[in-house]
Amino acid sequence: MKAPLRTGWTAVGFVLTLGFANLVGGAQEIDQKAACLPCHKEMAKELEATVTHEPAAKGQCTACHSPHVSRFSGLLRERPGPLCIQCHEPVAEELALDVVHQPVEEGRCVDCHAPHGGPHDKLLTAPGTELCSTCHMEIADWQSRPNLHSPFRLNECSTCHQPHASSFANLSKSPGSGTCMSASCHPNNAAFQTAHRGYPVVEADCSRCHDPHASMQAGFFRGLLHKPFAEGDCSDCHASAASANPFQVKETQDRLCGGNCHMEQVLLSRDAPFSHVSAGGVGCTACHNPHAGDETGLLNERPQELCLSCHDPGGASSGQAGRFTSHGENLICSSCHAPHGAEQPLLLITDPVSLCTKCHTHRHGSSHPMGVGARDPRNGQLMDCLSCHAMHDAPYDKYMHFGGERELCISCHTLLEGEWQ
Repeated sequence: MKAPLRTGWTAVGFVLTLGFANLVGGAQEIDQKAACLPCHKEMAKELEATVTHEPAAKGQCTACHSPHVSRFSGLLRERPGPLCIQCHEPVAEELALDVVHQPVEEGRCVDCHAPHGGPHDKLLTAPGTELCSTCHMEIADWQSRPNLHSPFRLNECSTCHQPHASSFANLSKSPGSGTCMSASCHPNNAAFQTAHRGYPVVEADCSRCHDPHASMQAGFFRGLLHKPFAEGDCSDCHASAASANPFQVKETQDRLCGGNCHMEQVLLSRDAPFSHVSAGGVGCTACHNPHAGDETGLLNERPQELCLSCHDPGGASSGQAGRFTSHGENLICSSCHAPHGAEQPLLLITDPVSLCTKCHTHRHGSSHPMGVGARDPRNGQLMDCLSCHAMHDAPYDKYMHFGGERELCISCHTLLEGEWQ
């Protein structure tokens, strides 16, 4: 006798039949809120928020989520970035701009925006500066300073910055002084001109001298001021403000800076056997800000960033060995290299062996010949640490140029008639 059909399968058959009947008779409208909220109770509160995401408010859960299965977290129909720009088309256009905010580039929309509802405008997860400070840790330091720039103090980062992408550095809304020099902020009036000693700085980049967020000094000046600038003696270096070319410096930069102030550095860059950029025609301002700055020596940027802007044009993303610094901890370029000029190649502050053994007290000199009497057969130079090790990143352990002891050794010691040369 044939076994009776089990009850469970009978129920399934009924559902399938009902589903087929619905297909034949026309699909029925489903109240997605009523279907989803009994399980996802936390969403009910979000949908009662002051600002709601339109699809969520209309109960269109399946606009973003698959009701059954998905390859993405939260049963999303697509990864968050590509999913969001299906509706938010202007963001897709912004991705083609030169500078893209990292969360946007990586499709991490929900890092800044609540996907269903929240209390803040544009569904932001927190207001202004509070939101930005979750990534930009320096904001806490700025907030502790006595002088806060008005937009920063009022949590209005978007007054100066674009939130998603921009054509200009630091996600600025416009280049140079464009954002600053507006009728509502810093108009080019008599007071502005007097403050700048009559020099026409309208086209200058204000942030070169002023901190756009906060400062320890009045006038929002950077932390360190060049002495002539601090004393307001612009004409020490420049032509007069009333001249045809007021920003023209009185002499070439090496003479102007050397003068009675920085002669030691200028002589190094000019006369050392191995000199840095100024001897090649690049002026001091390639590295130093002549007016104000936050870095020691009035450097234009933090030391590593400044050096890598020239010495690593491909950047770490190039993936090429030796393209970026990774040697040691808490080291900066000037730990090993002289910034203006040196007696040694590669602008090393001393010979390679002496330089390396300042940190690496265990040296190979006791077992492997180095220095006078030991020459590298590959190039005829004296053997030193750099003969086997790279200074920066290298593809092999201990910064070695070749992998394994044998490959490294035979690059110099070739086999001939069964014996080591």
